[in-house]
Amino acid sequence: MTGNLSQQLISEPLNAIYLKSQSGSLVVRRENVSKTLKFELGFCVDALSSDPGEAFGERLLRMGKVSPDQLDAASKFGPSAEALCQALIAMKLFEPGELAEFRAFHVQEIVYSLLNWASGTFEFKSASDPLAGKAGLKLSVPGLIFEGIRRITNPEIIHKGLKGTDRVICLAPQFESRAADVFLKPEEAFVLSRIESSARISEILQISPLGLEMTQKTLYGFLATGIVEFLQENATKREPTTPAATRAYRSSSAPSYQAAPASAQEDTQGEDLESVRSDVFLTLDKAKTSNYYELLSVSTTASADEIKKSYYALAKKYHPDRYHQSGSVDLKNALDIIFSTLAQAYDTLKVPATRTSYDAKVFRLESPSGASPDKPAPPASPSHAPQQKLAELNYRQGRGQYDQQDYWSAIQAFRQSVRMEPENPRYRYWLAMSLSKNAKWRREAEEHFLKAIDLEQFNADYYVGLGVLYREAGMQKRAENQFKQALQVNPGNRAAQEALDAMLAAVEKKNTGLGALKGLFKKK
Repeated sequence: MTGNLSQQLISEPLNAIYLKSQSGSLVVRRENVSKTLKFELGFCVDALSSDPGEAFGERLLRMGKVSPDQLDAASKFGPSAEALCQALIAMKLFEPGELAEFRAFHVQEIVYSLLNWASGTFEFKSASDPLAGKAGLKLSVPGLIFEGIRRITNPEIIHKGLKGTDRVICLAPQFESRAADVFLKPEEAFVLSRIESSARISEILQISPLGLEMTQKTLYGFLATGIVEFLQENATKREPTTPAATRAYRSSSAPSYQAAPASAQEDTQGEDLESVRSDVFLTLDKAKTSNYYELLSVSTTASADEIKKSYYALAKKYHPDRYHQSGSVDLKNALDIIFSTLAQAYDTLKVPATRTSYDAKVFRLESPSGASPDKPAPPASPSHAPQQKLAELNYRQGRGQYDQQDYWSAIQAFRQSVRMEPENPRYRYWLAMSLSKNAKWRREAEEHFLKAIDLEQFNADYYVGLGVLYREAGMQKRAENQFKQALQVNPGNRAAQEALDAMLAAVEKKNTGLGALKGLFKKK
């Protein structure tokens, strides 16, 4: 496999190696610099560069991890990164695990730099190298591609990958597994949720909260990793013959440069700022007091297409970046709230299941199945599957971040899940658990705990979580009631029993101390 980067982006051969689980070396050359990436069964296991500034030892030196004298002494053991690592370990300057982290960082940086190359040649040679994975590295290629695209500084590469702004893109058949390999940020997952079955790139650019440049990079990242794919014009289904990863760049020549629209910012010239402020704050009041149909200016019988059309128009009009040049902080904050509420309204009404549940609660109607409005919504229709998968993807990422005690990132991920699936009690519970880690967010955490309990009344964990929240807030009686409720739902719940026993023991100890103190005063 050979090619020229003026005609093919480096993400194409990288993706091909990953999809085919190939082993071998990919050599990329530009002028006097060559970089070699080594793969085993589709995973990147090593990277080398002929640029002296990108040598592993030089990187450690710049990071302040070794001194020049230490590096000179270690370099005598051999020129390779592996020999240098063995020398540094023998010199007791690093633990093996610590050095492996720096090696992974070094390999990643070399790969990321290649995503910014717009010229050069590449050649891949298949071969299994028994020494290639000796460093113990096994890096996900989709993750490397996406992070490299996040760091691209050459806009021509992004425009080449997007092939203009009029192209229609759609979710790839296995987009959820590809997205899981990438580990999307919550705001990137939000952009992905706007694509749904299909969308024009220009539409996504107009309503994305990330700004023009970051949205373009995000969309290119989706295409480059096979999360989404181009849809042929006038097509009613995906192209059936070519794998998504290669179809995204099926072109023998680079497209001409075409500037993307300036998002929601281009239509504001000549507008009277006072009139704008009046409209924005009236809409803000509407967002706080109106139901979702009124907010989107559609009837309660509106079709999914009508709801989508109205949402896209309003999201463009009230985009947070639309009046950024005014410098008005309160205007920006108002637009943030409006934009977020519009997104929540759209996510609720576009899905039949959540729309039915919302209608039942807002208009006090019974659901078609005769279920109580307070019960969980019925299972979503097949058309809702992509939304469910995106919500679950955010949930899995949030759980990973929660386990790593990165509670802020977990909150953002769980918020996306709740936004997409507001009737899912599990998402509500984990958002509440994350929020409860900060005393300032306890009120909001309480709301989500109560909502989770309302949706699923026989889950003891939800009562325990709320009980712990009350206990940490000093509301002992409320906490005790929640732990008792958990034991009624599940008499064998260990967490509830231990928490209740600890509270009762503390009360008994306090009472014993007070009794002893009273006895002391009586003796006197």
